[in-house]
Amino acid sequence: MINEESAYSILQLSDSATAEEIVAQYEILKGQYKRIKDETGDLKTHLEYQLKQIELDDVYIYFRRKQRI
Repeated sequence: MINEESAYSILQLSDSATAEEIVAQYEILKGQYKRIKDETGDLKTHLEYQLKQIELDDVYIYFRRKQRI
């Protein structure tokens, strides 16, 4: 379950981040994780980064529900 502390931790941001910073960091990490997932030939790494993408989406949904973004 995502809470506020874990959401900021996953995004690697402080709790004083603005909505724009949250969205920008989400997009940066999402792109990085997708690129790594797509470029790897290792199934374990592929699945690990797929899970990270899902976790990022959960964080995005969390902040949308809290009306932070």
